[in-house]
Amino acid sequence: MTSKPDVVQIKMDKSFNPQASSPTKAFQVSVDDNKTVIVYNRIQGYILDSLIKAVFK
Repeated sequence: MTSKPDVVQIKMDKSFNPQASSPTKAFQVSVDDNKTVIVYNRIQGYILDSLIKAVFK
């Protein structure tokens, strides 16, 4: 017998709009004496990956 995932219907609040909420600071890293990187919670994954590779060599 094949395993099929359950399909569950959900209902969202009509006033829910994820774009309406403003981004908030997720973390802050001091890179140098005068350089600070601030990362917000809405950063895209590929941008965060590139940032981490550039900062933490």
